[in-house]
Amino acid sequence: MQVTEVAASKTATPTPRWLWWALLIGAAVLLGWAWFLFGFRHEPSAVGRVGLILTSWAAYSAFFGLVGLAAAIGLVRRAAWGRTLASISATGMTISVVGSVVGIAVLIGLYSSRIPSRN
Repeated sequence: MQVTEVAASKTATPTPRWLWWALLIGAAVLLGWAWFLFGFRHEPSAVGRVGLILTSWAAYSAFFGLVGLAAAIGLVRRAAWGRTLASISATGMTISVVGSVVGIAVLIGLYSSRIPSRN
């Protein structure tokens, strides 16, 4: 067996094109959710621990929304870091529950594109 045959057998299928669209949608949902949550910071009941949890959840959503945006850009450019950021963002989206539909779909797409082709 030659080196080229080994390299060819270990290559995974390319990342599906729909992943970056899904990441953009998930990022938009999470950023919209973060904006919605930040709007409640000035409510009278958002003090103490409630305010801390509200602010933390909004910051979490904004962070993973921005990571999803960066991951979509990385996937479009076919950068090596794009897949890593996509998996981090999809995991964060899934944990947030708000973006779980998109997060689960992206995780499945990333996993299925890592499986070597059987040709």
